[in-house]
Amino acid sequence: MLQLQLFLRGIIYIYKMKSYIKLFKNFLHPFGIGGILLAVAIPFLIYLAPHIGGKSVIQTLDLKLPLPLFAVQFIAIIGLFVLLKKDFKEWFLSILPNKNITIALCIFTAIITLFAATQIEARHRVQSDESIFMSLAQNMYYNQETGTCNQGFFEDGKLNCVAKSNSFKTKGLSFVYLVFMPFLGSHLNWIFNLELVLLPLSVLLFFFAIVALTREPLLGFFASLLMALQPTVLFQFRSMSVEPLYIFLSALALLIFKWALDKNTVKHWVFLALVLGFFAQTRQETVFCFGAFIFFALPKLLDEKSSKAPLFFLILSVTSVPVLLTISYFQGFGFQGGEFNAHGHFIEDVVKNFQVMTKPLKENGELSNPFLTYFNYLFLAGLFYLIFRAFYNLKNKDYFYLKVLLFLGLYHIQSYVILENVSGDFTIEINQRYSLVMIPAMAFVGAIPVVHLLKYLVKNPKSVFVTAVGVAVVFSVWTFHYKKDFNKNIMYSRNHLTTEENQILKWLNTLEKKDRFFIYGRPWHFVGYGISSVHYNKAISYTDEKLQSLIDKYNGEVYYIRGLDCWDSKTFHKKAVEKRIPTVCDNFERDMDLEGVKNILITNNYWLQIAKFNGRKSYNTKNVLSLKEFQLSPTVIGEKNLNEVDENTDVNKIEVDSIKINYQLNESSEASKNWVVTTTVNNKIFETKDYEKGDYSIGIPRDTLNDGFNEIKIWVGDKNTSKTIISKTSHYLNKTERVTLLNELGFTEHKQGWGQLNTNKTVDGNPFKINNVHYQIGYGIHADSETSFDIFGNYSLFRIEVGLDDESICSNQGVYVEVYGDDQLLFKTPTIKNGKSEFISVNVKGVKKLTLKSKAIGSIDCTHMDFVNGVLIKD
Repeated sequence: MLQLQLFLRGIIYIYKMKSYIKLFKNFLHPFGIGGILLAVAIPFLIYLAPHIGGKSVIQTLDLKLPLPLFAVQFIAIIGLFVLLKKDFKEWFLSILPNKNITIALCIFTAIITLFAATQIEARHRVQSDESIFMSLAQNMYYNQETGTCNQGFFEDGKLNCVAKSNSFKTKGLSFVYLVFMPFLGSHLNWIFNLELVLLPLSVLLFFFAIVALTREPLLGFFASLLMALQPTVLFQFRSMSVEPLYIFLSALALLIFKWALDKNTVKHWVFLALVLGFFAQTRQETVFCFGAFIFFALPKLLDEKSSKAPLFFLILSVTSVPVLLTISYFQGFGFQGGEFNAHGHFIEDVVKNFQVMTKPLKENGELSNPFLTYFNYLFLAGLFYLIFRAFYNLKNKDYFYLKVLLFLGLYHIQSYVILENVSGDFTIEINQRYSLVMIPAMAFVGAIPVVHLLKYLVKNPKSVFVTAVGVAVVFSVWTFHYKKDFNKNIMYSRNHLTTEENQILKWLNTLEKKDRFFIYGRPWHFVGYGISSVHYNKAISYTDEKLQSLIDKYNGEVYYIRGLDCWDSKTFHKKAVEKRIPTVCDNFERDMDLEGVKNILITNNYWLQIAKFNGRKSYNTKNVLSLKEFQLSPTVIGEKNLNEVDENTDVNKIEVDSIKINYQLNESSEASKNWVVTTTVNNKIFETKDYEKGDYSIGIPRDTLNDGFNEIKIWVGDKNTSKTIISKTSHYLNKTERVTLLNELGFTEHKQGWGQLNTNKTVDGNPFKINNVHYQIGYGIHADSETSFDIFGNYSLFRIEVGLDDESICSNQGVYVEVYGDDQLLFKTPTIKNGKSEFISVNVKGVKKLTLKSKAIGSIDCTHMDFVNGVLIKD
């Protein structure tokens, strides 16, 4: 019965808020009516424009208007704060808590910041989002435009954007970079340190905002500490994501909000509007939190007929124009989705996200995701406690917790929009950053029961402080003991683009500083750092003269990068909307003269390949060497051709003297005059001759072949540069009476770490391919493995080729293979990594049981082993 009464009182309190309507009579003056109508008209017209044929106008305004608006806003904020600094100082001193708790928080904040600075690598966590902010800042700085410079050249102190677009990202972070660029430089390597500086500032601002709003220093202390100690927060403050700026500005907005409520003058409300207007530029969804501020500000804004309310709303509307233009222009744009489209999945996302944020530790004790489970359960406990207190306190007509609950509900309409509008599913790692919009409020709510329990259990004020510090130490140590997870960058560690860019930058840091030019699938990544870059398609469209002029201009420092976009669909999340462009890269590599510089294995299924660009080829790669059927077969019996043999004869039982290969050379360009054609058999040169257009045949005598499999390779190379133009490789089985295929013998025992053994195909069921060379016969397995064969002492020699298949190239540390005869180690390969095979030839005379073992070095992930061309040979 009591609970029902309390619930009804809450409803009555909310109903009484109708008194707010009476306040609107204070709008009834010319400036009030005009101001509010204009304030409402601005967002309405911006939203409406694309629907009435004005999308091009919105597009132009989005590129031209935000920067001057930001400049005016920035100057106004500084100027107004200078006018109010004395007032702010007096007010701020009045809300300051006792020194002990403030000093304690400062110490903890310093320690946390030091931990982040020393234990977390400064690098991107989300790509290409973070580079968009950078390239946008470059375009602001050089061209005074607020669009993304997707491709461009830096020359003579200017940025020539050869491709630009409206940015679907908000522009506030880019403007912050712009403010510092005249002092810190336009190469933007300093941005990571800038974001780190925001960490202690955000923690302290959040603390003072809570103290000002609640007059509970202990609550501010724990809420700030809980927020700062979350791994995902620390990771982002060592990145350059927009979310750290969001946390900083949200705390600042709350502090200024309380200042304006207390002082209640036109200047204070104008100052708040300016700050909120810039806060809106952190995320598109941030504008949806304005309702919380407006609802609780109305009684003060409308307590008299004055310019306070109309000015506040008008300035808030005008300063929100940049983000409103972005929202308007990108109406209906599918930011994410893929196989899981946005909209209609809010509840599903909430459930999944809670599961991600509370996922148990891995077996080795590592965090599965950059979230601490206790934090989420503490938030849930705090939320239930807050709801209980909100209605329980109504019996004493104490509406504080109900107001807190209402403010949080209105404030986090933006969280609903995020989860509903952009497929906010945290199983997609890049979406985990959205949690930073929610974590400050979660930390505040979670801190409430901690503080109240502490005060309930410990009565002495001094003891409360000492106990609070002790609890804070426990929270801090709990976060710090995951040091290895921070060192390993568990946040988005499987985000291939961030790994890719990190590896490119590390490679660049090993080189002498020079002006360089890059051809890349995401050129804005380089443009963001102040490095000239264009897309593959742009480079392909250039004439030979233009390409050569680029090489000359950059003194040969022109590079092509085959990155993530050049590989297949396995390299990206199925819930993303990105599309791969492997054919573009394949065509580029076919037509352009590239010299390999660096190959770096990225975590899953693809190489990052860097090559020096030497211009367009003067020949057609397809014409260089062609084989109608690169299937080697017996063609000659003594002096007779096979087609002359009686058709009833079993050709497989005929002794042959040689094998024959037919091929064509079709290129007749000037470049081919320097080429030679070489044929090798088992890595020994069989024939070398000058390249000349025409049809050719090679007869390889049988006495040059080994028993078993033979590798035959034809390759075309430039004799002046020793560069290989193209090569073709195949394997011929010289099946004599002495030879037994390993596949024919069959295994007697087998076990492996994942999947099942396949015959004549990989563990994934595909044709064998090691370093782009195809094989026909063998076993496809997954390391670690052990396979045994009974050979009964019948053979003297065992030969086989082993390697990691190209179908899955993410075995970072490699594998090795051991050969055992009757449980005695006969042979061990060196470490085998992707792109390399090892040939094994071992004496097995007298051996009755032959065993092959493959062992992964480190994780077994992606160790798809091929045991191919295995033969046993008798004396």
